[in-house]
Amino acid sequence: MDKNKNKMITWLVDKGKSIRIEDDFQPSFYIYSKSKNLYNLANVLNDLSDVENIKFTNCKTVLGSDKEKIVLEVTPKNIAYIGKLSKMIDYWGRFHQYQLFNVDIRLTSRYLQEKGIFCNAYVKWDGEKFISTDSQWAIDYDIPFFNVAEISVKQKSNKTTFSFDKPLKSIKINDCIIEEKNESDTIISSVKYLKRIDPDILDIKKGDSLIIPFIYHRADICNIKKLVNFGREKIQSYLPLKNEKSYFSYGQIIYRPAFYTFYGRAHIDTYNSFLHKESGFRGLLDISRCSNIPLQLLSRLGAGTAISQMQLNKAIERGYLIPWRKNMPETWKTAAKLLESDRGGLIMDPIVGLHEDVFELDFASLYPNIMFTHNISPETLLCDCCKNSYNQVPQTGYHICSRQKGIIPELLELIIYRRFCFKARSKKEGIDKELYKELQIAWKWILLVCFGYTGYRNARFGRIECYESITSFSRDIILTAIELFEKAGWTIIHGIIDSLWIKSPNENMCPFSISKKIENQIGIKLDIEGHYKWIVFLPSKLTHVGALNRYYGLFDSGEIKARGIELRQNNFPRYMKNMQKDMLRIFSKANNYKEFIKNIPYALDVILNYGIKIINGKIDHNDLVFTTRISKDITEYKVNNLVKSALIQFKKSKIQIRPGQSIRYIVKDEKSSHDHERVCIIENLDMNSRIDVDFYLRQLA
Repeated sequence: MDKNKNKMITWLVDKGKSIRIEDDFQPSFYIYSKSKNLYNLANVLNDLSDVENIKFTNCKTVLGSDKEKIVLEVTPKNIAYIGKLSKMIDYWGRFHQYQLFNVDIRLTSRYLQEKGIFCNAYVKWDGEKFISTDSQWAIDYDIPFFNVAEISVKQKSNKTTFSFDKPLKSIKINDCIIEEKNESDTIISSVKYLKRIDPDILDIKKGDSLIIPFIYHRADICNIKKLVNFGREKIQSYLPLKNEKSYFSYGQIIYRPAFYTFYGRAHIDTYNSFLHKESGFRGLLDISRCSNIPLQLLSRLGAGTAISQMQLNKAIERGYLIPWRKNMPETWKTAAKLLESDRGGLIMDPIVGLHEDVFELDFASLYPNIMFTHNISPETLLCDCCKNSYNQVPQTGYHICSRQKGIIPELLELIIYRRFCFKARSKKEGIDKELYKELQIAWKWILLVCFGYTGYRNARFGRIECYESITSFSRDIILTAIELFEKAGWTIIHGIIDSLWIKSPNENMCPFSISKKIENQIGIKLDIEGHYKWIVFLPSKLTHVGALNRYYGLFDSGEIKARGIELRQNNFPRYMKNMQKDMLRIFSKANNYKEFIKNIPYALDVILNYGIKIINGKIDHNDLVFTTRISKDITEYKVNNLVKSALIQFKKSKIQIRPGQSIRYIVKDEKSSHDHERVCIIENLDMNSRIDVDFYLRQLA
């Protein structure tokens, strides 16, 4: 985007060649207030040099209402002035007098939608406008042919520690290793080679967090920074699009590296991209296509941002203005009403111990299906048009509109169908099953977050009553299912949100017929996840009552399913995970309760053998590495624990660790008072380093 010229730059890929399109783009924003306030504001704005044009127009400002209101449309002289003018007007109105709209919509997404096109679409440019016959939500479509370049670097050092102070040795682009006589020539030659092969996408592992800032830093030291351009445009910003930050989310500290993006070329950091890790390039491309978020940017964002943008797209499609700030406050409730309505999903503590002949059943995409089936959306809940609606939310007294379909249900219908198609194809022989597996996983994440965003305080159309309604329906559904199963003689072993574990009243009895009956009554598909020959539900380590998500069991197919144990946790060393795998391999030979009990001594022998290997030094040091996510700065640690000792080593090595980043280390001597003797960070690991045998033996127990 060229903000100085009010131009949007779009790149087309045609048979391996790139085509640059420059198009006029001068978006407006809108203001609503009392007529007198708007006319006074219009007079003031007319005299501002930053304003190109103002006019009064009629627009829909309230989601769900077709009533149009008179608003003031303001077109700045420059795209870059939208933010400045909006803040100034908001300040003039003392932050409450004016309602502002279409202020902070992502400009690239807005441009594409206004032009009737979308990311990765098949289009033609006739010199004035785009022409497209492609369909945004098509299941089958032509995939653009992208030239991809993988980039990595090496330093002039034998140590594994990566430091910005150490010179660059070589840059590898695909299979070509570029290494000149000096550092500056290596960098310049790499930039020239990149320009010659002209890739569309740069695949750079740790590109945001390490590689790109490192190359910029070394180029700056060599006084050649202005010659480094990884994009296609002549201009290149060396500052990140967004700075690095640590933030708190869902009970943990998350670290987000800076965003280093390029013009005309997509930089994808495959190491730090959540969506790429989970669903691969094709999953990322498919979500980019449907959300209208450019591939480069989406790779740095989460599924929540994608679903939020899709909702905005739907609202714009229906002709609504998008509020600058969330404008749907929570309705007032008494304390009793709050306790009654805000209760979350239903959870039943598991019956701790070993069970045989157990079925696991899951309601397919329960929350999204509830939202779709019951028309739950911010504008349909507690609507003014049908307060006596037949569609009532259990236990809350809320009603749902029966006259119009909500934005979220309309969107979910597309998403649920899309995932259903991809999931079906992932199980079909004769086609690329792995491709469709990636695609269905991508949309699985979109469905997972769509529920949370209904109650998220920062979501544009978030509304806590939606969240409360969804969980209320889910409790009603699970309780209905439990009641019907128990009437049929089944025992409920465990239940959590959308899943049930049930034990048959008679041997070799299948819940297929009763589950179909429940499915027909509720209207949501109830899948039989599998039949366990045996399953173990573990107690909580702290309270000793049944842990909600700690179990392991053996399906009829011979597959072991484990949740919540060390094997599934990223922070534990590989040797502990391998030990548990070997123990489960022993237990997998058991077909029933009695055989499981008989195999316990053999499983205990596995622990003994691993202990002997530790004592005899027969386990690779790399298999003894702990991984810990840092929750705070080193200065905030009051207790000198193992993590602080590791952080001190990083500090001495001039490596800055931010909250939310993970560190890896082995324990050398837990009781030592010297930091370098207590632990050894993986960057300084020597295969001859001693380990704390007693400490590691205790971990096995």
